[in-house]
Amino acid sequence: MIESLKQLWKRTEDGAAPRKKHTIVLAVAALMTEIMRMDGRLEKTEHEQILHLLQQRFQMDEAEIRALIERAQATAEQALDLHQFTSVIIQHYSTAERQDIIADLWSVAMADGHVDPYEEQLIRRTSELIGLGHRQFIAAKLEAQEA
Repeated sequence: MIESLKQLWKRTEDGAAPRKKHTIVLAVAALMTEIMRMDGRLEKTEHEQILHLLQQRFQMDEAEIRALIERAQATAEQALDLHQFTSVIIQHYSTAERQDIIADLWSVAMADGHVDPYEEQLIRRTSELIGLGHRQFIAAKLEAQEA
């Protein structure tokens, strides 16, 4: 994990703005891939939902998003905890934007037609780690159900 982060930082040493954006993008993608992996099945519908959500959120092309998802999966698999991802989100997103991210995590979990209890638990924990209350957690879930 440390080596992949070093490589990531090396690629973006030329400017602070690209490094910040990329770090945010990787953090959001890693959380989404963690939701996808949480139930022990890598469903194509969940993967495609992640692809769609990341394209919508970050306006990157499909090839960039696919590469990002692969890197996010590798980074998430090696992570010891969620703090490295949630701390970046807290630093760079408002409360409303954080709630939108939780809604996106719900969308990933719901993409296969079933929300596994482990997926829900991870979304709840992520919501708490990024400073959202129970009301915002439920509002994000309802928003994802309506979408």
